[in-house]
Amino acid sequence: MTKGSNKESIFLNEHLMAVVCVSSVITGAASLFLLSLQENNYLAIFGLVIKLITTATMFFAFRHYNWDVTKGLMGGVFFSLMYEEAYLVLGKLWSEQDFDVYLVVGVQGSLYLAAAGMSFLMTIVITINHFIINYAIHGNPENVIFNRMAIIFKFIVYIILIVTNSMLGLSASGMWANALMYLTDMAILIMLICIESQFDSFKLLHHELLNEKRERKNNK
Repeated sequence: MTKGSNKESIFLNEHLMAVVCVSSVITGAASLFLLSLQENNYLAIFGLVIKLITTATMFFAFRHYNWDVTKGLMGGVFFSLMYEEAYLVLGKLWSEQDFDVYLVVGVQGSLYLAAAGMSFLMTIVITINHFIINYAIHGNPENVIFNRMAIIFKFIVYIILIVTNSMLGLSASGMWANALMYLTDMAILIMLICIESQFDSFKLLHHELLNEKRERKNNK
């Protein structure tokens, strides 16, 4: 990855990062409001609140160049995503009673269960790869590209979730709460890959500058 290609990457655009951060807060707040209208959603509400607070804090830490704090908060956001999806998949959808209910609904119920499970597995893969990127000494553009591809695939899974979610016969508030939560997660993932790309770009540039400095010393 060269400096020229880095400058052309949309993921290095800080305006995009600001837009998706605001979008995630707006859609997350709307989802939070709809969840509060339903009963027995305390764990989902708690997970969403923690995720939104961590995401907003991460963005402001990055904008103020406190990168060590940003890296820690990025891990917090990924774990919030995993907690939320684990609670949805393992605690609700794949529990014995709810699992049968979704299968009875029809093909859309089966697709929803499969897509939710795939989304959870993709979050685990993206999180592991994120830590490999974050704690590499030098730039790791191959892993950054892998995470971008994984997130694109996860977006396709989110689209399947949103479409099948609308066909499950849920209440209007439940259907929109789920859909807005998926849109929130999509915005957060874009922001995470933007920050990953920024960090990787800084590492690559630092490595190139060190090599140039060594070459000048050797030529003297």
